[in-house]
Amino acid sequence: MFRDHFIYARHLILTQIKKAMQGKKVNLFLLFVLFVVSCVDQVRDDNSFIIATYDDVKDWDPATAFSLEVFPMSNIYEPLLWHDASTAPGRFLPGLATTYTSSSDGLTWEFILRKGVTFHDGRAFDSESVRYVIERNKRMNGGGSYIWDSVDQVITDGPHKVIFKLSSPVPLDKIVSSQYGAWMYSPEISELSKDSLQSGYGSGTGPYQFKKWTKNKHIKLQRYDDYWAGWNREDHFDSIIIKVVSESSTRLQMIEGGLVDYALLIPVQLLERLDNNPSISVSYRPSWINHFYLLNTKKPPTDNIWVRRAIAAIMDRKTIADHVYLEAGKEARGLIPDNMPLFEAPDSLVPFSLDMGKRFLDRSGITTKNISADISYVSTSEEYRLTSFLLMDNLRKIGLDLDLKPGLWSSNWDKARRLETASNIISMAWWPTLSSPSDWFFGLYKTEESPLFNLSYYSNPIVDSLINTAWKNESIYPERSRNLYKEIQEKLINDCVVIPVVDINVQSVHKKNITGLRNNPAYSTLLIYHLGRGQ
Repeated sequence: MFRDHFIYARHLILTQIKKAMQGKKVNLFLLFVLFVVSCVDQVRDDNSFIIATYDDVKDWDPATAFSLEVFPMSNIYEPLLWHDASTAPGRFLPGLATTYTSSSDGLTWEFILRKGVTFHDGRAFDSESVRYVIERNKRMNGGGSYIWDSVDQVITDGPHKVIFKLSSPVPLDKIVSSQYGAWMYSPEISELSKDSLQSGYGSGTGPYQFKKWTKNKHIKLQRYDDYWAGWNREDHFDSIIIKVVSESSTRLQMIEGGLVDYALLIPVQLLERLDNNPSISVSYRPSWINHFYLLNTKKPPTDNIWVRRAIAAIMDRKTIADHVYLEAGKEARGLIPDNMPLFEAPDSLVPFSLDMGKRFLDRSGITTKNISADISYVSTSEEYRLTSFLLMDNLRKIGLDLDLKPGLWSSNWDKARRLETASNIISMAWWPTLSSPSDWFFGLYKTEESPLFNLSYYSNPIVDSLINTAWKNESIYPERSRNLYKEIQEKLINDCVVIPVVDINVQSVHKKNITGLRNNPAYSTLLIYHLGRGQ
């Protein structure tokens, strides 16, 4: 194993030596010392699980974090229930609650809490902690906190029983098992200033506790010795190190060189070189993630519905799925993944047709000789890059120029949330906050004064009402909700707010000796406590 580290470190240092020697005299002894020191630095701790990811955490508050924070937070914090969606139908498993019941009208839910649990700061987890978290999340009104909107009251009945009173019969088991907004955290968070919190923080009940964060470089989580479930296996990892590496080729080199155990978002076009590597496993598993493009309804020229429909008509989903994503995706059948519970395919997806696209563009009434739009896409994704180039080429054929604006997701997102800096088209990936189609519709298309993820700036009171009604029917009249979710899709397609492209098969690139990996589409993360290192 050390030999692999040595070879990779040598490659990196020799590259730097070549750069340094261009036009300069170099002290060879000094270079040798630098080489040896650098090799020592590359030796990794085999009792850590090390992952290479493509972007960093932006929010350390578990009440409002709503993006890539899911990976560290799912290992620091725990919900009341876990949703196991690995089989159909899914099931709910005990988390910080051991049992629960609901009334026949769906308006009252009771949860019995696990005893003997402590937060990482030493405070006991109890019913008052649950009430504090939910009331604070509702006050914060950010990120995934909207999941609690239907909770009117949280009543504590002793230290280990919580009663929820709801304003409408929503599926609370889906809410308390959400992967955003439902983490239980220590009430001691109230003692921290905003600056202290955003400098890196974590105090949950999970198996790993926050240790260190160097912004845009790495995060370290350390095993919490007093974790309630115990450390009963010899192969548990003592720590988790999350390295932020923006270049996909570098992430690939790191997994090849044995410097990391898991690498995220490696372009499928680069994976062939791993085919004959006996120490690395590459596989794909179904997920509740999809890739699509939101169209800005407020910014010219995509404020014109016929321009939007022209763009939708030239999106060749089949070619993209077959030749860009390969095993990593399949052609979308609707606006949510087709393996999602309560999915019903819409009847009105715009088919691929350059001729239709040209007719739609002609109907726009825009007389300017050169019509142009721009697209922002995630530069760390080869799939987004290739899709954007294909889109640009097809649009040029019908008379619309497309300006490509690649960037990191965090930067693209910041710009998209301000109309003056937003692009006409933005690439998006969505994984659900909670296990319901409503999550896509609420998060992406419900009217917002200041957009969070409604980056199309779409507003339709009829759609808003349908989203609310469908969600309220899920726990009691699920088939009614299924029909409403189909109707919502039809309306969004008719207004041409979004262009679906592919449903994602999640890529797993990891050292072959990692054990315990399993598929659960309800969570877009890795729960490291369940993993180990085999021989």
